[in-house]
Amino acid sequence: MTQQMSRFEQEVIDRLARIETKLDNDFRTLHGNGQPGLLAKHNDLERRVTTLEHAFRTQSGVARKIIITLAWLVTTAIACYNLIAKAAK
Repeated sequence: MTQQMSRFEQEVIDRLARIETKLDNDFRTLHGNGQPGLLAKHNDLERRVTTLEHAFRTQSGVARKIIITLAWLVTTAIACYNLIAKAAK
């Protein structure tokens, strides 16, 4: 008993085959096909951004301390100059 597929059934099977091929390609793109996939690349980029953010926070903290110290030194120098200038009068 051999049944022939109707044209509709053949179209459905062809569409399913194309969908399966696209899904397989998407899976390989996401997970890699012998090289890092998009998920691995995303995780690597996320790790690198986190490292850069940490470095930026550390550097901005150091810069802030240097600026505060310089401001204190300038203020102290001005105060000492005024003190010496008033004492000399």
